[in-house]
Amino acid sequence: MDLSKMKTVKSFKDYDFESCDVPEQYWGDYTHAIFFKKYFIPIARKEFKAIAKKIGADIIFSPSYFEWSAFFIKDGKYIYVHMGDVRYWEWYDAVLFRTAENEKDYRGGANRHCSYDNLAEELSSLFDMM
Repeated sequence: MDLSKMKTVKSFKDYDFESCDVPEQYWGDYTHAIFFKKYFIPIARKEFKAIAKKIGADIIFSPSYFEWSAFFIKDGKYIYVHMGDVRYWEWYDAVLFRTAENEKDYRGGANRHCSYDNLAEELSSLFDMM
């Protein structure tokens, strides 16, 4: 595994977070979870912030164990986004997003899905419809 080439969320699309060769600095208990938290999550956080900036929204980013979520906030409107478990779910091609009432509304409106590649456009479109 050459981490120097893996600097975007997309570069991890087909990455096996469970059975990969984890760099030595991440060895120990919960090796893969530590690698995910210390290496992958900063990349995801940076990209989500870039998406928020692109669509003129603020963001609350919440990493979790092998998944992450965020609330995008624009003009008092909220959209919840959830990236499923990278070990078991089609996390890259089936990003869940939906309207929300506030940053604590995890149930919100109807579920929608899109590819991570189209997330910025889908969020912008949904904000425009709200």
